[in-house]
Amino acid sequence: MEKYIVFGPIIIFFSFFGLLILGFFILIGKLVMKAKNDSWIGEVIDKGHNIKEKDDSNLKEHYYFYRVRLENGEEHNIAASLKLYNEIKIGDKMKKDKGSLWAKKIS
Repeated sequence: MEKYIVFGPIIIFFSFFGLLILGFFILIGKLVMKAKNDSWIGEVIDKGHNIKEKDDSNLKEHYYFYRVRLENGEEHNIAASLKLYNEIKIGDKMKKDKGSLWAKKIS
């Protein structure tokens, strides 16, 4: 009986913690699968660059994105690396294929 009193709360805690971790991984998996299942073609209509300063230091984080108008008229902000940001110009066509995580420039 003493074993249940000592180990019962520990087992309940780790079971709950395990369910939380499992839920987190399921959520990440669903988000990745949703991104991979999307496909679109659009035109770059704007480019942007945001700078975020960290509170505890003088470091700055740079975020690059471009705004794309899809063929169906929707507009989306797409995150970009510095390299891709420098390669893309306003008016370029972009395509994201199904099964890929990142969009690419259409020649």
